[in-house]
Amino acid sequence: MNEKLPDLIEGERIFFQRVFERQSRATVEIREQWRAETILQRRRRVSSEIYDLLGGVVKYGPLKGLSLAKNNWWGGGDFGSMLLGLYEKEVLDFLFSARADGFESFVDIGAADGYYAIGMLRSGRVKNAICFELSEEGQRTIASNAEANFVSNRIEIFGAADRLFYEKLSHLDLTKVVVLVDAEGAEFEIFDDGSLAALREATIVIEIHNWVEDFWEKYTRFLTSASALFNVEFIAPAVRDLTQFPELNDFTDDNRYLICSEGRPNVMRFMVLTPKA
Repeated sequence: MNEKLPDLIEGERIFFQRVFERQSRATVEIREQWRAETILQRRRRVSSEIYDLLGGVVKYGPLKGLSLAKNNWWGGGDFGSMLLGLYEKEVLDFLFSARADGFESFVDIGAADGYYAIGMLRSGRVKNAICFELSEEGQRTIASNAEANFVSNRIEIFGAADRLFYEKLSHLDLTKVVVLVDAEGAEFEIFDDGSLAALREATIVIEIHNWVEDFWEKYTRFLTSASALFNVEFIAPAVRDLTQFPELNDFTDDNRYLICSEGRPNVMRFMVLTPKA
């Protein structure tokens, strides 16, 4: 037993080394600043630290190796969960499940910085991607991230999607297309009877935003139209296991679990539409 004692002590020294280093940097003044932070400010600070720690590259999950620019215009507080493969994990799990095998094209409505579209391309999950993004800054960020990940030649970037966005997909085999929709409530304007009918052979994943005006009226109308052409189901929330990340061992409990927060007002509803025929 005594022969193993030095190894035991050295192992514990390594475990606590980063903890001691972090504690030594936390001056009284810095701690006071932290106490005055809002939750959003803390999310952004912690995410920025993880970004620097991992060099802006996704280290875990199916999008491993994806590089993201730090001047990301959208959701800086989500960097931490993105780089750890935790962001919208239920959606990622579905897109990389056996149920989503065989797709060739990925359509991203509300593409933000291109996280999904570029990640799907870089991982080899699909051959090409089409992004719709309202913000011109977002469009530029998608293009920049696509270039950094060497997939520029396989991605198309358009402005905001409207009810006729499907016309830009006319060259695709819709049976091999998966559409991801995160339109901040505009999903009820984009998808009417016409656009749903035009896409009836595709698989569509939609994040439902329940805080829009007249939500219940719009949602029930949408469900009625969608259920006539598609099987309607929902993705269950996914468990986030933080014990697998040694990079977080020296983070406080509050900060470690704050990484799982996506700043949402309630548990989100992720709908999956699959063709009936």
